[in-house]
Amino acid sequence: MTILRTLFLAAAASAVLSSGAAASPWGIAAHPMKSYEWDHIDKEVSMMREAGITMLRTDLQFSRVARAKGSYDFSACDALLAKLDGTGISLLPILSGYDWEIQSCRPDAVPLYKHPGEWRNFVRAAAEHYKGRIKVWEIWNEPDGGFWKPQPNAEQYAQLLKIAHEELKKADPANQVMVGGLCGWEASYLADLYAAGAGKYFDLVAVHPYGKGPDSSPFQARSMAKFRRVMARHGDSAKPVWITECGGPSHRSNLISQQPDALIRAIRFAAEQIGRKLPAGELTVGAPVSQEFPDRDFETPRSWLPGVRIAPVTPQQLAAADPARLPVMIATEHITLEEPFLKPMQSYLRRGGILLAFGEVPLYNLRYRNDKGNWALRGAASELHPGFRIGFQAWWTKPGLPKQTTRVKTLEAGKAAGIIDLKNIYVTRFLTPDNLKKGDTYTPLVDALDGNGNSIGQGLALYTFGDWKGAVLGCTMQFAGGITEQEQADLLQTLYLSYLANGVEKLFYYNFHNDGTSPAEREHNFGLVRWDYTPKPAYRAYRAMTAALGRAPKFASRLPGLPPEVQALIFERAEGGRVLALWTTKPEVSPAVNCGGKSLRPTGQVQYIPLP
Repeated sequence: MTILRTLFLAAAASAVLSSGAAASPWGIAAHPMKSYEWDHIDKEVSMMREAGITMLRTDLQFSRVARAKGSYDFSACDALLAKLDGTGISLLPILSGYDWEIQSCRPDAVPLYKHPGEWRNFVRAAAEHYKGRIKVWEIWNEPDGGFWKPQPNAEQYAQLLKIAHEELKKADPANQVMVGGLCGWEASYLADLYAAGAGKYFDLVAVHPYGKGPDSSPFQARSMAKFRRVMARHGDSAKPVWITECGGPSHRSNLISQQPDALIRAIRFAAEQIGRKLPAGELTVGAPVSQEFPDRDFETPRSWLPGVRIAPVTPQQLAAADPARLPVMIATEHITLEEPFLKPMQSYLRRGGILLAFGEVPLYNLRYRNDKGNWALRGAASELHPGFRIGFQAWWTKPGLPKQTTRVKTLEAGKAAGIIDLKNIYVTRFLTPDNLKKGDTYTPLVDALDGNGNSIGQGLALYTFGDWKGAVLGCTMQFAGGITEQEQADLLQTLYLSYLANGVEKLFYYNFHNDGTSPAEREHNFGLVRWDYTPKPAYRAYRAMTAALGRAPKFASRLPGLPPEVQALIFERAEGGRVLALWTTKPEVSPAVNCGGKSLRPTGQVQYIPLP
């Protein structure tokens, strides 16, 4: 059959950086200089090489290098480069200086944007030390998120980006300067960067679009297109885009495995406490429709709300909602609330609605429009928690508290709600009644305990009020799990393949090694390999992908005439030959695909077919 060639997106006209950096797209993020990985560094590097990985992304922190004023110690990174020498794996350093890391060793340099001389000297030292050895430099990690304190600020970051650009180019004009990976296709922050004059000070842009790729998420595809339009408006359509973090964790929820309907029972208990009768059958729960991303794919299933109908709700609809018809509304499932929902949610609560304040710290951040009309993020617990009369404590707010616990105890009120004696539930933040007013009531349902069995707060609790008709059900327990290990393996391949077909030059999966041993902790389960370095299916999938496509494949074309759910991508191998990568994003859509005289049927797992 005839194979039609398609053009790349204008933003990715070249698969090779002007600096001469390798065209290979196979990156990985890892923490090799942390002791738990460095102790096994030979094994780690060997496994990376075996998987076909060609670039390693890791931190090069001010707090590690510049612990003494005017002195710079690169020995740890030097040792890592020595381990990589001859392996075909290059290094992508993240030049960073996070407040909480510097505070313990160099409080005189916190925050770095107020000490530009310290930052300049650090970058200069790194640029001179690694001249000719490192060519691409990522400046900071997620400056539009929690890695910039007290809240993201594009103008402050632009100052450090400018200094980094000056020093890196002065040391070696061939150096490439990259905007530190943004939290997804963050077009608003990118626009703020351009407004701050940063467009002259970077050669590449990095993003961190976790979750599904453009093959199966129209929202990701639209967001990527919007991001590129911002670049194009500022004359940067030819600048490369790298994805320096992507992926999904394979953690599980012990709460769901022990009692799938535990939170449904807690919701019904909350309704009883405020005298509201919920229907015996299917329960409807409202979920916010993002105002920043109104075209985001609306997710209906929630494993932690089995048998529930999830209804999309806008701020305007919530402001007019009758709690008798919409009795329950999700406030947060993580930590952030969008500002357009703030007043409608408070009004809904006063009128008798039940809010689900779930997440690591519910209602902790506020997403708002800044003075340029772009969306921005700021920490807002000090106003949101009193505003909703909820409270929390954690290791950083109260000395002596553990950073995490899996010891919990279902209390009498929880048992009255029908919640069983739960065991081994992961909790890292703890609810408290700190912001209650006279006449309000705090009802603990599940206690979180320290190593001695003492209560340190609650993982599940109910807030009711003397002057408001509604209730807040708070939950900081690990209530939802991630994807399965096989789903993680499938996601890895489809991310790389679909983004390469959409003009992204290089991708870095996050991350190589699990960062801990808890099966319930999200951050412990992103790895391609487990804590003991046994391979997960994702590792084997990475190895199969690079073996099939070679070291530096180039996307050539798509097979025409297929449904959008079917991905049939042809890549040219640098070593010679072509390969078809074939899969479907919906197993029920699996037409016969004729290619090279063969009839193939796509499945949910990627097939690699050599072409004549």
